[in-house]
Amino acid sequence: MNLKISALAVATALFAVGCAQTSPTDLNSTELKAAQFKDVIDRTGSPEYMRDYDFDDHQRFNPFFDMGSWHGHLLPDNDDGMGGFPGTALLTEEYINFMANNFDRLSVFKDGKKVEFTMEAYSLPGALVQVLSSDGVKIEMTLRFATNRTSLVETKITTNSPVELVWDGELIEGNHAKEEKSQSDKTIAEAYPNYDRHIEATDDGLKVTFGEVRATWSLLTSGDSEYQVHKSIPTTTTVDGLSFTSKANIEQSTTIYTTYSHILTAEENQAEQAKITDILANPNQYLVATEKRWEEYLDKGLTNPNATPEQERVAVKAMETLNGNWRGAAGAMEFDSVTPSVTARWFSGNQTWPWDTWKQAYAMAHFNPEVAKDNIRAMFAYQIQADDAVRPWDAGFIPDLLAYNTSPERGGDGGNWNERNTKPSLAAWAVMEVYKTTEDKAWLEEMYPKLVAYHDWWLRNRDNNGNGVPEYGASRDKAHNTDNGDMLFTVERGDKKEELAGLDKYQEIIKSGNYDHIEIPAQTAASWESGRDDAAAFGFIDKDQLDAYVANGGKRSDWEVKFAQNRDKDGTLLGYSLLQESVDQASYMFSDNQYLAQMADILGKDTDAKEFREKADKLASYINTCMFDEGTGFFYDIRIEDKPLANGCAGKPIVERGKGPEGWSPLFNKAATQANADAVVKVMKDTSEFNTYIPLGTAALSSPAFGPDIYWRGRVWVDQFYFGLKGMESYGYRDDAVEMAGAFFDHADGLVGDGPIRENYNPLTGDQQGAPNFSWSSAHLYMLYNDFFTSEK
Repeated sequence: MNLKISALAVATALFAVGCAQTSPTDLNSTELKAAQFKDVIDRTGSPEYMRDYDFDDHQRFNPFFDMGSWHGHLLPDNDDGMGGFPGTALLTEEYINFMANNFDRLSVFKDGKKVEFTMEAYSLPGALVQVLSSDGVKIEMTLRFATNRTSLVETKITTNSPVELVWDGELIEGNHAKEEKSQSDKTIAEAYPNYDRHIEATDDGLKVTFGEVRATWSLLTSGDSEYQVHKSIPTTTTVDGLSFTSKANIEQSTTIYTTYSHILTAEENQAEQAKITDILANPNQYLVATEKRWEEYLDKGLTNPNATPEQERVAVKAMETLNGNWRGAAGAMEFDSVTPSVTARWFSGNQTWPWDTWKQAYAMAHFNPEVAKDNIRAMFAYQIQADDAVRPWDAGFIPDLLAYNTSPERGGDGGNWNERNTKPSLAAWAVMEVYKTTEDKAWLEEMYPKLVAYHDWWLRNRDNNGNGVPEYGASRDKAHNTDNGDMLFTVERGDKKEELAGLDKYQEIIKSGNYDHIEIPAQTAASWESGRDDAAAFGFIDKDQLDAYVANGGKRSDWEVKFAQNRDKDGTLLGYSLLQESVDQASYMFSDNQYLAQMADILGKDTDAKEFREKADKLASYINTCMFDEGTGFFYDIRIEDKPLANGCAGKPIVERGKGPEGWSPLFNKAATQANADAVVKVMKDTSEFNTYIPLGTAALSSPAFGPDIYWRGRVWVDQFYFGLKGMESYGYRDDAVEMAGAFFDHADGLVGDGPIRENYNPLTGDQQGAPNFSWSSAHLYMLYNDFFTSEK
């Protein structure tokens, strides 16, 4: 077997596929831009388990998804898999699960003997391709997606004599493995008896039916979901339990078309049948459409003439990742969306976050703007209205996580749906970028009132001291408070845990110091609301780090956080605020005001524009006056004291928790003065602070809570890295930013190869960490390609 082939072979194979029968494309395939980007991501694999996990509990293979599809395919990684696209991956509402190793694998028999082939298999942007060769028979297979539920395979068979075609497949029985070691002594049928998988022959193929399973954290099916195979050639199918064999005979060279559809509900099934019929009647039309669609993505997206070929491949990898994480509307989701990672255990299905959405849409606006729009629309479709049945006091709020299934409070049975918090206000930043790339004024008219409502929610529900600088916090939620509104928390003393409630009680225990650890759900939600889950700025530090901090003269109280209840004029509890004003959120609100002012100008809302600019000016002054520490030359969050300071600030900077990427957020959002920006850049460039092997981690080396493998207290996240570089560029440090971009590109493990783009990276070693095929890393890598990657050294 030969999995690697030359560029000439790629072009030749594409030309042969393109010329089958009625010449499905009017493009010269040898000139296709996609042909330049073979195997950008390793799409090979042979899963043996439904949940075939890597060391970090994510699916360890990278199936090809496209066009918002709910199933994906792999390329063979061994001779046993040739003739098919193995590892059929199904998105079972909110989770990715493999259905089979090989399913609908083609073998050829000539004169009663199985034909032995050599295989060339590769991926291209928008396609998987196999070329099987032998002395008397040649097979060329191309897989592309035709709809968001159906993939299409063209199988061109060239033969000099009659042959028998045999397709076979078998459903996986292995339930769960980690790093190829079984983690369960149960089969799928034993673990999920209601899954009840059956293979049934149909008039033009077969289908797999699935029973109803509502396993909240692993497998969700409606009872009506199906995987369907339809062929353009009559076959005789025999089913034996979880396996099948289909046979057909051909007398001469023939081209066969096969569709694979993953249908989630009976309604989808009915709607998709007409599409499948049309696909099989006009297959070339659909193949051409997808080929052209990807050529348009590449033409629009690859616009940096100074990038090296390697950097351009990374940009294509980012584009493939973002399009692969695109999901067609389904379940509770009213629009197409983009998930963080199709292969990550907790990020799959159509689970959609606002923080991710703003970044993904910003990048996709440059090559797939319609999906960028829908991703944003998907979040705002669940913006809380004043007449909301669950939380009317949160009008304007955007929930933190939307998914296929709503929460029990909203009539569903989903466990992932989350309304405990929202995410930083970068929505206007993303909406404006979509407008810049499309010049679609109607888009602004659609989004402007929603953005204003979101903006106003922050000032109404998260501004405890009413000074126009909102805090991060937590919503009114069963996870945070009792039915009468008392805040929940757990106190640990030795090996004992005590669950308590009430802000007064919390303050009493904090003051006494009679505790080893306090677990506060509202603190967790507040950190989630920032998008930086365990950041030091919010009081998170490991026990051994805290012990070392105290041993060096620090106070444990430096890491304690305080909360306040937010109530409306009638006394209704709205939620909770951390009693600190975060410099990143203040900076995001500054730019939010700026973007809303620009939109108001375009839409002829002069009064609005004036008001938003006045708010922005006030925030800029506050950020530079109150949140910058002259002694350390950096921006920090500030504590909210009982009374404002003489200079009008709510309190002093929280310097003792160390420096984090929040410190360059005023630069990214262009709120900093030049003098303050100069000081911050000096810190960013300091090798004893942030200028590490991979620069700009989520905590400085000097931070008491730094750890190179800690989620948001050391690891390099590409969004914060990009924000830092854009901030440096805005204040005259572009050359330094380009140098850091080069360091990232050169040192981030796996970036240039065919491995997936990861969630984050170790600042000291460059090791990849976190979820594979990660969207917001991809979004910001694409933006780094646009803005900073250059062949000039």
